[in-house]
Amino acid sequence: MPAHQGSATLKSQVISQLTDAFGPASRETVKVKSWTVSSAVGVVLQVDQPSGDSAAFVWLPYPRDGQSIPESAVEYPGEAGRHSGTYATAGLRKGEPALKLTVRDAGEVTDIVAYLRALAASEPLPDVRSKAPKPTTAAAAPSPAPAEALPTVFIDTATMPIPERVKPRREAIPRLVQREVWQRDGGRCVECSTRARLCFDHIVPFSMGGSNTVRNIQLLCEDCNLSKSNRI
Repeated sequence: MPAHQGSATLKSQVISQLTDAFGPASRETVKVKSWTVSSAVGVVLQVDQPSGDSAAFVWLPYPRDGQSIPESAVEYPGEAGRHSGTYATAGLRKGEPALKLTVRDAGEVTDIVAYLRALAASEPLPDVRSKAPKPTTAAAAPSPAPAEALPTVFIDTATMPIPERVKPRREAIPRLVQREVWQRDGGRCVECSTRARLCFDHIVPFSMGGSNTVRNIQLLCEDCNLSKSNRI
């Protein structure tokens, strides 16, 4: 169901689409709903967070080394146990790394379903793109003159729309790099020293050319990661 149809909340639309794709939820609690895609792949939707309806949190299993991940994904080390117990499902159990996606439009679930099916089938993973509206900064084009009044002139190429830049595919952080970073940072957030809700952060953001090397990856908790945003 497209995001604009009906008065259903974003989370209920995500639930509907995941149910259509994978059948009834295999596990339901007051905090989550989970679906089984295969014996090794599952997906989890947080129903208790966030509190509003502007977004939904979807957890996906970590892909194999060398595979790409959604550009907006937050990568969680398995050692953190962020999703163990509460989010336990195929591919998201204790000791396994995970991806957390912030879905802002139900249309993104189509890409998530394709991603999960490819992951279960060990096929190349497709892009998962944000469907949220993007702000428009370009000035509105002037209204065209009536056809009979248009002289035969060369078209001004300055009025051509600027094509959107194609983002490079972001590869998952290799497990060897994850383990070295975990050991180096002592299993703690490098900013506030907490051991809770840890995730991997690119010191130089991937969107600015940052790499998946040990020198460019650090452990941050969710709060410190969110406060950093896209800054170096």
